[in-house]
This record gives sequence, structure tokens and C-alpha cells, in this order.
Amino acid sequence: MDVAIRRTKETEALQLLEIQKEAFLEDLKRYEDHETNPVNEPIERLLRKIEVFLHYTIWLEDEIIGGVDIRSLDGNRYRLNRIFLLNKFQNQGLGSEIMQLIEKEFPSVAEWHLDTPHLNKRNHHFYEKLGYRKVGQHQLTDKLFLYDYVKKMGAN
Repeated sequence: MDVAIRRTKETEALQLLEIQKEAFLEDLKRYEDHETNPVNEPIERLLRKIEVFLHYTIWLEDEIIGGVDIRSLDGNRYRLNRIFLLNKFQNQGLGSEIMQLIEKEFPSVAEWHLDTPHLNKRNHHFYEKLGYRKVGQHQLTDKLFLYDYVKKMGAN
């Protein structure tokens, strides 16, 4: 199976929004973060992200299976703002492959930053396996804390 990431086209936005809704629905149910959860993101906001930020579509062969939203913090440091996959493609090793593709796309990045929900042990294990280290946490809502992670490239 051939996985690829390509810059998102505006015509892919509706399909990505549907995938995003599926991918983050369990988090919405768990944390009830209606204001911040990607499930409730309007199409206009996603289109703006595609236009302004580094937004990628994840492809498996010729099928769209997810998306990646990346932000430059200062040229040397980047933030993995959001990554999402259709549920049926999770836990198949694709996440590690996609993360390698992202790092390959940005070879000069010195540090990657991201955050993930405090109760999502699977994400914690995944990111730590890839060399990310927990560096803090911040509270988003009454029920939701996000753990902050950093990966220093070349430090592994």
C-alpha cells in the first residue's frame, strides 16, 4: 500500500471535513469541547487553513484517508497542529509512515511541537515511540487538558 502526502486542494476540503468529523467524534463525546473540537469546524475555517497554512491531504493509493495541518512557528520550529485519519485506517502502522513523510517534507526543521488530549494514551505512546517528549500541559476546557510534546530532530 502506497501512502503519500500532498498539499491539499480546495476541492478536497469537504471530504477532509467529513474525515475530520469521524476522526474526532470520540474526543467530542469524551471531553464535550464543543467550541474547540474539529468536529464542529465550519468549512470556511478549513478552507482558510488550506489557503494560509501548510495543509496536506493523506492519500492511500488513490483514496483520501486523512489530513495534516502544519504551522511554522519560526522557520526552525514547526507545529503539527492536527493530523487525522479515517478510523478504518488507524492502528495499521500508517501513522508512523505518515509522520516519516512529514519529517521528510521538512528536512530543515529543528523541532516539532504538538499537543494531544490527556486521556488519549494511544496517542501518547505513538508520539513517544516516534521520539516526542512530553514537556508540559495546558487546560482547554473543564474536562480537557492537552499534553504538550516536542521532538528535537537529530536528538534520537
